[in-house]
Amino acid sequence: MRGPAASVLFGAMLTACISFLHTAAWATPLDFIAVGDPLEDEIRVLEVSGVPVRLPHLGTRPLQVLDLPALDQTLPGVAEIARQRLLRSIARDRGILAVPGATPRLLEIQEPEDERLEFSAGIDGRGTVARGRRPILESGSGVRLRFAAQVGRWLAFTDIDAAHVEGADRYAERILNNDAALLTDQSSISYTGERGRWGVSLGRGRWSWGPGDEGSLVLSKTSPSYSALAFHLRIEALRADGMILNATLRDPSGMQMAAHRLEWQPMDGLRVGYTEAVRYRASTWSPLYLAGVIPFSMVQNLLSKDEPDSLAANRNNVIAAGDVAWRVAPGTRFYSEILIDDLRTDNAHIVSKYAYQLGWEGVGTVRGTRVTWDTELTRLTRFVYTSFNDRSFVIAGEPLGFPTGPDSRRLRVRAAWDPRVDVQLDAIATRTDRGESGLDSVYVPGSPRVDVASFAGVVESTRHFEVGFRYWPASGIDVRLAAGSDWVRNVDHVEGADRTEPFATLGVRLTR
Repeated sequence: MRGPAASVLFGAMLTACISFLHTAAWATPLDFIAVGDPLEDEIRVLEVSGVPVRLPHLGTRPLQVLDLPALDQTLPGVAEIARQRLLRSIARDRGILAVPGATPRLLEIQEPEDERLEFSAGIDGRGTVARGRRPILESGSGVRLRFAAQVGRWLAFTDIDAAHVEGADRYAERILNNDAALLTDQSSISYTGERGRWGVSLGRGRWSWGPGDEGSLVLSKTSPSYSALAFHLRIEALRADGMILNATLRDPSGMQMAAHRLEWQPMDGLRVGYTEAVRYRASTWSPLYLAGVIPFSMVQNLLSKDEPDSLAANRNNVIAAGDVAWRVAPGTRFYSEILIDDLRTDNAHIVSKYAYQLGWEGVGTVRGTRVTWDTELTRLTRFVYTSFNDRSFVIAGEPLGFPTGPDSRRLRVRAAWDPRVDVQLDAIATRTDRGESGLDSVYVPGSPRVDVASFAGVVESTRHFEVGFRYWPASGIDVRLAAGSDWVRNVDHVEGADRTEPFATLGVRLTR
């Protein structure tokens, strides 16, 4: 958004700042921590540090507030800042009073018999200025209204945004004659079983399956939100968690998606996961995909056996991924994920399509203050996520998995220093290489084989660097100021077209 429209919405957001003292204002212990919330970074610190607390299914998100440990006792060393930041965000949900930095909600009504009604409001915005461009208010910036109602083990939650969204006039009623619109990225009704051993939710949100920091390969926190039915089951004796997900990604054309995941902790510090997802066409969710208890590769065969003349209609597109995360020592963890889209055998008329991710993250101290770091390499070969029969793993033109899409490679290095619980300094450096074989390029079986591991055409290479200062004094106040530059070679895959673009950003998240 640029010009007068941006000024109107930005002014409204600044006015709201005066009224609302964000990060997460979670409604009840049964509520979900939104995928991508800054609290997830603090949960990762607890995991990497090796402190003696139980953290279930970190590679199968979203988490619920009740999944977190008690956090009522001081933790040693680098984990203490994470404990304080988490506790102040969930203290009111657990009935813990007088926690420093815990922001009260605008409305909170609680009855003795597990009945609660809560309302909070705030703003979430990010603006960018860059050389040669007019100031931009980033898509998704606006006012947020959160409602939650709990009756027993049932929870209804909605997060309504009155936000600027690029192109929203194509599908939503505009506000104030600009491109602001009413929408929601997180709304659901859910039921949680006793002690959180199982649960089911129906609504809209994001899911992140895998150990990656920036994103995952099958279902990533970077994708647009979508509507789905999710079922979660935990077998405590085996330290195993499973989740089954069913979603409709394109309703008019009957494009469905099903996914299931198993995450196992065979020992402290070691997590192993397996994910499988399928795209198929049907007027509604198919029972065998909906149940999610058998491999999806078998379902097409079973459906075709029942209806031999329906092979074309029953054709699906299955991808699978395995991942492992291992804390080799307190403060050091390695993780990896590998995805198989297609795997060519000697006589198959296809090409292998695959992706992988390797990461190393750590946490330590410098003169008594906390430092964290992460190095992550992600490589996606050509044609990953795509399908010649219109069953690609895409929603709203973006990948369900890693955001760079096929024919890409990204190296990302992140470091942060936390001198106090309310202050963080960070630096992020990335290099992204993209070939010309994007989501619109598909491989048709029988076509001449190509080397999927080599970039197609002219490679666009982007180097990004930024440093940031973050002020997070309370659970309802989170402000980050950053500056940096992008260096792009072969812009839009045009040989010799280079660009250097310094920038500065301001992000504000406030909730009361």
